[in-house]
Amino acid sequence: MLGLLGCCLIDSSLPLVLPLLVKFVLDAVANNSMSTIWTICEIFTVIIVILCVLAQLFQYWFGKTIKTFMADLRLRLYHHMEKLPVSYYENTHSGDSMSRITNDLGVVENAYTGNIRSLITSIMTGGYSAALMFYLDWKFASAMIVMGFASTYVNTRFAKSLRGISADIQKYAGSQFERLNDLIAGSQVSRIFQMSDRMNARFKEINHMLARLTVSRAIRYASLNSTNYLLMWLKNSGAFIVGTLMLINGQMTLGTLLSLVLLLEQVTNLFRHLGNVWAQLQSSLAGAARVFEVLDMSEEPARYYYAANNDVDEDDSHRMIEFRNSSFSYDQDRRILDEINFTVKKGQVVALVGPSGGGKSTILKLLLGFYPLGQGEIRIEGKRFTDYTLSELRDKMAYVSQDAYLFEGTIEENIRYGRLDATREEIVAAARAANAHDFITEQADGYDTMVGERGARLSGGQKQRISIARAFLKNPPILLLDEATSALDSESEQAVHQGLLRLMEGKTTIAIAHRLSTIKQADAIYVIDNGEIVEQGTHDELLVAGGIYNRLHHVQERNNKMNQYVS
Repeated sequence: MLGLLGCCLIDSSLPLVLPLLVKFVLDAVANNSMSTIWTICEIFTVIIVILCVLAQLFQYWFGKTIKTFMADLRLRLYHHMEKLPVSYYENTHSGDSMSRITNDLGVVENAYTGNIRSLITSIMTGGYSAALMFYLDWKFASAMIVMGFASTYVNTRFAKSLRGISADIQKYAGSQFERLNDLIAGSQVSRIFQMSDRMNARFKEINHMLARLTVSRAIRYASLNSTNYLLMWLKNSGAFIVGTLMLINGQMTLGTLLSLVLLLEQVTNLFRHLGNVWAQLQSSLAGAARVFEVLDMSEEPARYYYAANNDVDEDDSHRMIEFRNSSFSYDQDRRILDEINFTVKKGQVVALVGPSGGGKSTILKLLLGFYPLGQGEIRIEGKRFTDYTLSELRDKMAYVSQDAYLFEGTIEENIRYGRLDATREEIVAAARAANAHDFITEQADGYDTMVGERGARLSGGQKQRISIARAFLKNPPILLLDEATSALDSESEQAVHQGLLRLMEGKTTIAIAHRLSTIKQADAIYVIDNGEIVEQGTHDELLVAGGIYNRLHHVQERNNKMNQYVS
């Protein structure tokens, strides 16, 4: 703040030097005093040198302060987005989030380095100039400044519409970022399904709207500038007419008149620039609003609090996971889970099957604490869900999904995320257990091989085995599998399946599976349809029951036979 005020002080002081120099020199010329002229020149030379030295110092201080502040704000926004609930990311396009942390933060920085500095400088310069004008001739100053308020009124009339347009521009800039993100992330899909024309049309529409809004804002700025120039010339004309009459009548000296005219220009700039800068500030405020909209969002809580049954059964210690009358909905329209009840004992393998959209993945999300339970309760190791922090709960679980996500970096780094303090030997052991060591050592750089964005340089099976190695390294008591082999070819599926079997040893496992052949040995299978458990039992029991599971099994058997026939 001190650096900003220092820069504004220097910026506002320099324009006053010339008017004062003109007055003193012309008055000295009128009095035929050369010694006075030389003294004035020496004094003003010293003043200019001091101001230039201070300007460099304050500019460095100001620049350093702004860059430090913006770095802290960017870091704060990043950390806050890191703590936002999963629901935010599931309901917000990644391109919009990227736009807020790049484009909108850039607009905020421009507000500090440009708009706010210009605003304060204009106010200080105009204020100093007006004070000097009143000191030199208060009647002349009063008449000129009253005319200046017309500019202020005109500029405030433009500000509201400019802010609205600027807010729309930031919004569409975010949408443009979303389309660019889709282009990059979905390039293969768009080519396969011939979606280029549709994607181009959507980008063209947003680009057209953004261009139209930008032109509309430019037109308003042009109208504002044109009006300000008209008012400026009216004021200047009035100043010369009034000043000339006062000079002829002997009411002021020539030096005072020219000094007043130069000072009036600074006051005029205050009224003109005040409106311009204020209008430009609306764009910065629109960007800042989008940044602080994210910062105002509630972070994911440390733990969830909801009503739960305090009863404790004697054999609770044997129950690793328990859902009691658990219901959940993402919105008020439809329940995703409706009065779910099931228990998973320590060391058991439980499978969840059923039609898509039945609520299987939602169960895993609730266990991972991505969403709070609506009604009922969940218990882990006999204790209420609310007795744990979310961090404690997630420490007890490893999650392997069908779409293994790898971060930019090396294979070793991606495995190490399972436990950051792991040794190289432990990482290799985890890779061996996950059936990943052999293909890793075949890479040119071995464990130091870069995986690329989202693991683009590796196959699906390789990425999956690295994610399993990561889970091995974490070694939690609970394992959650979400269709971990559904997207793999037969060879990769076999390698991943062997790694999963080793990973499941001694752990309590809940597995979502579409391929029923992979869960035949499960201790219990729950068939979930429309948010309810409609069947439960072992593989053989459910086949005998002749319900949904039996139908799904026969459909898959028939499809497998057809695939074998075609191949």
